[in-house]
Amino acid sequence: MQLIYKIEFNTTNLYFKYIIEDLIKEAKVNALCKQYKGFILIILEEEADAIESFFALLGKKLPVSIFIGKSYVIEEYDESLEEIKDFEIKQNLSLLTNDAIKNIIEENHIDFLNDIIKITKGGVSKFETHNGSKDYFLPNKTIREEFENKGFEVKLLITDMSKVEEIFDINVKDFQLLCSIERPLVKIKFKMLKNANKEFSSTSYIYAKIPDDKETVLFAKALKENGINFVLYVNDEVYQDGLKITYIKDENLIISGDKGLFPKYDFVANKKYNSSKEYFDDNGGVYKAILAQTSKRIISTIGVYFSQNSSNSSISINIPTKGLKQIITIANIHNNIKNCFEEIADIDEHCARLISNYSKKFPFVLEGEVPQNTNGFESIINMCAKVLGINSSKEFEDMALNTSMTSGIQIDMKLVNIDGVNYLDYRRIVQSIMAYKMADVDNITLVYSFYESISEFICNYVNEIAKETKAKDIVLCGNMFANSIIFSKTNKTLSKSYNIILPKEYALDY
Repeated sequence: MQLIYKIEFNTTNLYFKYIIEDLIKEAKVNALCKQYKGFILIILEEEADAIESFFALLGKKLPVSIFIGKSYVIEEYDESLEEIKDFEIKQNLSLLTNDAIKNIIEENHIDFLNDIIKITKGGVSKFETHNGSKDYFLPNKTIREEFENKGFEVKLLITDMSKVEEIFDINVKDFQLLCSIERPLVKIKFKMLKNANKEFSSTSYIYAKIPDDKETVLFAKALKENGINFVLYVNDEVYQDGLKITYIKDENLIISGDKGLFPKYDFVANKKYNSSKEYFDDNGGVYKAILAQTSKRIISTIGVYFSQNSSNSSISINIPTKGLKQIITIANIHNNIKNCFEEIADIDEHCARLISNYSKKFPFVLEGEVPQNTNGFESIINMCAKVLGINSSKEFEDMALNTSMTSGIQIDMKLVNIDGVNYLDYRRIVQSIMAYKMADVDNITLVYSFYESISEFICNYVNEIAKETKAKDIVLCGNMFANSIIFSKTNKTLSKSYNIILPKEYALDY
């Protein structure tokens, strides 16, 4: 009998197909695996008992992938479809199946005694892995802050997944993503009081992962055997630590990263790309790249590219006869508190009084220093954070995500036209937050409302642009959409009237 099994798969990379082919060989069944854009087919020509045994093997050994969608049996498929070609592009991804991990442990031995002694005594251990040099240390507030003050992002290596639920609020989806073959970084939340002394993180969240290469597998095993279930680490400045992943309901979103995505053959451009930078630069940015991937260049399409890090955040419209035009631009705010206050005071007399009263009520704000090396929304968020006495954009966002609020108050999101360019007026945002603060509105309400108001701002202007241009397709991209408040509210509103387009096999940002 013939059985055709379809697996929805949102990348053209072939590593998952190779895993399936190895399982076909192991099961010794008469089967083929074919990969097309958007899905994989397993075609079996076998007796029922052999098919049943094969699927039992799949259930036991086929790993989870961040790109997998639904899987189901189909009656037939279009045999004229062109299979994805193998261009023999080597992936920068270690395929750590259960069998591969078992072989690593059985065939290799590295003595980590000195490293373990060093970190248990409160030190930092540095060693080389297949994925670059890393510094490891036990959860420690002082060491963590030292690295963060130097600009490093501190992440968590989980050595024993069976202990995760002891300190984290984690669900099935989190487990699936952490254990997927791509080994992504997943943002997980601490249980109450499990990070009370902030030895892990300055907030109630941290990006975590499980081992993703031979050396880290062996190191994690040694740590686990010594009763160490979690260890913090930073990467060297060269290595980019895999993919950052988030999800909203059933939608997996790649926030950033190259590992597992590149090098890659792009079948739209018919070209090999070695990195996301190379890919996005070649296409003229994330928004244009998505237009190319989805064949939307010949259709009027609105693009919202809101990035926390990029200096190119904007709302744009692509009109086939006229090309791409930026409608709204997000300025980079490289400013200090004093200058910011002066700019707000210059708006009008009401604002001048607000600044005077705010400075008297919250004098510590004027002493705050705003990071000067930021771009995009991070520069605006940093300013908002400082006027509220919040240390960083990271703490600002995580405070918003940590609330059970579903509705906030209106933070002013207005435009200012300078030399014919419409900018989001950051002064009005900060002024609005300050006014509410003077009225004793709490910080949690204000930070939540900030993100909710950004969503309302997006929806309002997308509607205006769509009315004028008759556009029905909306591209959402940039890592601001990794924020669940912005994404869920924007998507819920706009999807009622428009076709929402998100990057499937590439990152939201780079």
